Amino acid sequence: MFFAVNTPGMYVTVGINEKPERSWFIDDDGDSLSYTVTSSNSEVVDVMIGHESYTDLDNQLLTDTRILVTAKKLGISTITLTANDGKGGSQSVKFDVQVV
Repeated sequence: MFFAVNTPGMYVTVGINEKPERSWFIDDDGDSLSYTVTSSNSEVVDVMIGHESYTDLDNQLLTDTRILVTAKKLGISTITLTANDGKGGSQSVKFDVQVV
């Protein structure tokens, strides 16, 4: 997976758990997951976990977990996202972000 940010100073958000069928991680036992994210090159991008709340069409408040990627200078960084179920289970995925 690859994402591009067009200008230093700009940012992108990457959805982690927007909908169950599009989630990056699913816990077989249904445990809640916590997330950590790191950048292999923090001189190129900063990353952090954030949350976005919104009201759906049925007027229910929902919250999605997101990765906020902020571009700092031109280059490429590998982002590692790790999910942990708090019971010893964890899994990671990696993707590249290029600031162009």
